[in-house]
Formats: sequence, structure tokens, C-alpha cells
Amino acid sequence: MGVLWEKSVKGTLYSVRNAGQSIRLYSNGVFHSQWNPDRPFAGAIWDCLSLPCLYRPPAQCRRVLVLGLGGGAGVRQLQTLLNFDSLVAVEIDSMHIHIARKWFGVTQANVQIEHADAISWVKQYSGARFDLIIDDLFGHSNNEPMRIQALDAPWLEHLNNILDPEGILVANCITRGELLAAVPAFAASGFVQGYRWSSPEYENTIGVFFKRPVLSSQWLTHLNESNLSPAMKQAARWVVRRALVFN
Repeated sequence: MGVLWEKSVKGTLYSVRNAGQSIRLYSNGVFHSQWNPDRPFAGAIWDCLSLPCLYRPPAQCRRVLVLGLGGGAGVRQLQTLLNFDSLVAVEIDSMHIHIARKWFGVTQANVQIEHADAISWVKQYSGARFDLIIDDLFGHSNNEPMRIQALDAPWLEHLNNILDPEGILVANCITRGELLAAVPAFAASGFVQGYRWSSPEYENTIGVFFKRPVLSSQWLTHLNESNLSPAMKQAARWVVRRALVFN
């Protein structure tokens, strides 16, 4: 693995490295993002954040909100999956924004990057609702990733208010236990169905939630109908998908 660029800012060491054809972002040793244009889906945790958009017909996913840009790998995946009208990415770390633009190629005109605290941004937002919201709000403590906003009822109420009734909410959790503990809060906030997504090589567990029911088979149908290459479709199917129990 080679180091392409490094910079230390206020106690955080940012490092962009290459591993084969992949570009990776590390912050204080925490692995944040990886992007390989030849292998957009390679079994990484970012697959679990982007691919749930296929539970709905891609043509219905026109407005996207990403909370936590990181290096921008998730945005690049969404560009592969969707022909969205606009994507707003909210990121508090100005160096992550610089890296996403310079090293990960997040420069498209229909992608708006907001340099802001995503929690405050969501609470103050008053525009049109989003068809897809990805909550990937992570920091790090002692070189370990950690959520910076609990998936509790007040936070979910804010997300619910800006999500279209037919929309999809995707939330990244450190562990399966963290996600399962949050399911009652999702149910109390008006979400009626959810799935647990995971990748065998990562501890993180992703929750995918809906305010109106979907059929689990719809995801596979939309994947098969997509313009992804056979290799990309095969890689997408590696993701583990399990229904969550709503009491």
C-alpha cells in the first residue's frame, strides 16, 4: 500500500493511500473510505449504504441526502446506481471535503457539498423532502470509529420530517446490537419496516427503514433490471440482508 498524500491538522493525521487500483482515506488510522472505479461494489461496508436505494425504482430516487461525506466513496457508488437530480452531502470536516474532491473525484455539478455540522443542518433544514437519506455520522475516539448522534426518538423525528413518505432511510451502526436497540425508536417515529444489512468482513451493521412497506424481492428485481455489469451485480448480491422485527 502506497501513501499518496498526508497532512496533519489539529491533531488529526489525514492519509490518502492506494491499494492496487483503490484509493483509501484514513483519519488517525481509522479507515473511512475506499473507491475503485473498476470495482464500485467489492463487499465493503459502503455497499450496504448505497445499494439499499434499489428497494425503490431508481427513477423515483431523485433527491438524495448524505450525512457524513468521508472520502466520498458512497457518493461515487450512488452515481453508479442512480440518475439523481441532486445530492446534498453534509460534512463537518473541511479536509474530508478537500480529499473527496481532489482524490475521490466528487466534483459533479449535481452534487452539493455543505461544510456544516450535519446534526444542526438537519434540524434547521426547511426545503423539499428527500427520497433517500443516508446517516453515516461517525467520528473517532482512541483510533476507533463511533457514532456522533444516537439513533434516538428526537433525532429520528428530525430525519422523518425531511424524508419523503415513500423514501428510504439508511443508518450506519457500529454493531448489530446498536441497531437492534434502536428499532423501537424507529417504530415509534413512524417507520413500519426495516432490514439489517451487513458485510461478512465488517462489524458494522446498516439499518434500512421505510415509512411505507416494500417487498424484499423488489431490491433484487431492481438490481437485475439495472445497467450494472454482471460482475457488479454479483458483488452486490454478496451483501447479507435480513428483515428486522417490528413489534
